[in-house]
Amino acid sequence: MGLSYVTLSYALYPFTSFIITYWLTKRISARAEVLGLVDTDLHKPDRRKVARVGGIAIMLGYMIPMAFTGLLGVSEKYILAVLFSSSLGGVIGLFDDLFKLNKVSLVLLTLLIGVPIATLRAGIPIVYSSPWGKLNLGVYFWLAVPFIFAFLTNGVNIYAGFNGLEAGLGAITAGSLAVCAILYGSREAALSLLSLTGSLLGFLIWNKYPAKVFPGNVGTYFVGSVLAASIIVGTIKLAGIIAIVPYFVNFLLRLKDGFKWTVGKVDAEGKVYEDRINALWAIFMYKRPRDEWKVVRDCWLLQLLFGALAVMVAIMAKLR
Repeated sequence: MGLSYVTLSYALYPFTSFIITYWLTKRISARAEVLGLVDTDLHKPDRRKVARVGGIAIMLGYMIPMAFTGLLGVSEKYILAVLFSSSLGGVIGLFDDLFKLNKVSLVLLTLLIGVPIATLRAGIPIVYSSPWGKLNLGVYFWLAVPFIFAFLTNGVNIYAGFNGLEAGLGAITAGSLAVCAILYGSREAALSLLSLTGSLLGFLIWNKYPAKVFPGNVGTYFVGSVLAASIIVGTIKLAGIIAIVPYFVNFLLRLKDGFKWTVGKVDAEGKVYEDRINALWAIFMYKRPRDEWKVVRDCWLLQLLFGALAVMVAIMAKLR
């Protein structure tokens, strides 16, 4: 009986998250503009002002359906740990949006996001279908959890800067990992990832080019926290590693550049370009001015490739 309810929720949760986020985003962005919570869209000729805390709508669109998971017969400990850590990620991002924390403070705070999951031991420290077979990492896994959260939350945050980029990448990553979680029977991770996918798609309608709202750090840190939490509590760790490869590559490129703030350059025709490979998106416009939406599309397609690869690995493991 429990399984049938969960199976139905696989369709209901992303749909509900989509509707809630879509409805809230317009209202939250309008209020943010009134309060002066706006940023300049640096890639538009008119340098328009855009509301910057739309990620609050992503959070609420995700949280409201997840509040009902206790009715589905899934592990309450796993769900509460995911909600605790992801909420902490969103709150830290919101603090940064409002008070502009320095980089050191942000990194230290993001280490705290994974503490609830690590201390509650929500999940199992086993990597299935690794090149070495079933790999039990034991206590080392739990010691690594805060650093996994710090990497992924900051990794999502720095792979940003263009209309629709963060939301689209997050939706593709969450959606592909949701399929993996369903294949593995990891119900808590599947519900979490499906809710995040629906929420991000609802937000993307307002955030796609030309953006009417930005997610802000409340959005990027929240998305990174949900992805990290879902990978850790689920049996999708190998799939998760594969799916986040583009985030890791971008992290390395940004590290090489000293994590300098960058969103590329804009030419007289309003096209974006970059004369250095200082981020993953720079590869698609290196010394070649292009439309912003095309750069975003190419980043999405690259992420889709790795998401599909993660699903293929999950299918092959399931067929063994």
